[in-house]
Formats: sequence, structure tokens, C-alpha cells
Amino acid sequence: MAVAQVPRNFKLLAELEKGEKGMGAGACSYGLEDPEDIFMTHWRGTIWGPPHGNHENRIYELKMECGPNYPREPPVIHFVSQINLPGVSTSDGKVDPNAVAILRDWTRIANELAKNPRPKEDPLSLETALIAIRKYMDEHKKLPQPPEGSKFSS
Repeated sequence: MAVAQVPRNFKLLAELEKGEKGMGAGACSYGLEDPEDIFMTHWRGTIWGPPHGNHENRIYELKMECGPNYPREPPVIHFVSQINLPGVSTSDGKVDPNAVAILRDWTRIANELAKNPRPKEDPLSLETALIAIRKYMDEHKKLPQPPEGSKFSS
């Protein structure tokens, strides 16, 4: 028996509401890049650097793109703030989906959720992606970092 899937825009509206109301994790925030983006494709996010390492007291800016197949496919994520992190392109800040577990496993999880009732908390969202990236940053907290405020060229 197939389970009905939530339409892309309904899911993104729910994520937007959660992000705007600050109902998510305190270490990450996100919202639409342009409030007039009726397709809710382009997003901006911030991650507060994890403590006790070279990311501490830094705020990292990211851009996220939710394509037409979101949430069945993961968002494309780029750091705007320069960061030295395995799996992040040194030229444009693009996050390699294979470097972060939730992005790597996104499609498999989406396919499983399509077959089974959804859990209470949605494991596939912009917020869970940002939290997973922050955790990944914490695993590499001793790497030297570019000067604070450095940005990738667009």
C-alpha cells in the first residue's frame, strides 16, 4: 500500500514556518533567500561553530537549493563563509553529499519513508541537514581555518 507523500511546497512551507519562528535547533537557523521566491528554491542558513575548537565563536553562512524533487532528493548546499573542511570544495564551498551522512543517505531514507508511515519527527529537512553539517564540523574542529569573515567567491 502506497503512502501519500506531502507535496513539496507544503513541506517547504512547514520548514519556512519552523525556521522563521525559531522553533528549531538553537545552533542553526535558516530561511528563504528571497521572500518573493514562490517556488521556495533558494534558502540561506547559518551555523554557529561548535565549541572547543577552531570553529568556536564563528558564524558560518550557507546557501541551500531545494530542487524540484525535494524532499525526495537532498538540497544542494554551499558554504558562503570560507571553511577548511573535508568534503567542502575549496573553490566554491559546495558540500559533497558523500561527506555528510544525512545527505549521502537522503534518497534511501526518502524511499523508505515513501513506503512506511512517517515518523513523528521528519528526518529529512533543511534543519537536519544543517545540524548534521555542524556535527561534521565538530568532528574536524582542530583543522586550521581561513580568516574569520572570508567568503567564497560566487
